[in-house]
Amino acid sequence: MENNETESKQEIKKSNKVLKVIGKICNVIIWALIIIILALLLITVASKRTDILGYRLYLIMSGSMEPTIKTNDAIITQKIDDPQEGDVIAFENGNMITVHRIVQVYTEGDNKMYQTKGDNNNAVDQGLVQRTQVKGKVIARLPGVGQVIRFLQSHFIILILAIGIILIVLLVRRLI
Repeated sequence: MENNETESKQEIKKSNKVLKVIGKICNVIIWALIIIILALLLITVASKRTDILGYRLYLIMSGSMEPTIKTNDAIITQKIDDPQEGDVIAFENGNMITVHRIVQVYTEGDNKMYQTKGDNNNAVDQGLVQRTQVKGKVIARLPGVGQVIRFLQSHFIILILAIGIILIVLLVRRLI
């Protein structure tokens, strides 16, 4: 009877160890998935100009707004109905998005148009920006984040492999 009890306790200990190992493996897999999903979300939001609750993320590719906004920064814009003189806005410019400051507002009846200029440019932009072209007002600058996002976009497979290797090493260290 005592021998059966001892064997039963040993089996329970073994199954507990197996469950702990499985739990650690699941924990590592969950963290890996969270990191990968966050990286994919960041890349998708930046590359598709996705609007989330009226906010958008853009990557700055030129120095036309320096020193206010620098090349390789990311910006967050908020949808706005009535931009004002002095606001820095993102607007459609052909098939591109431009981020410049409103230097003058013109009103024709109910229609407003905006003269824009990059802070680092000597002259105002050609043509006026229509209200329908305005995507949003810049509400935040994220220094250097654009460079990180572009790196992630171009090296995503390497990032996934590096995360996998790191997680495997951490898992092995925990199990030993």
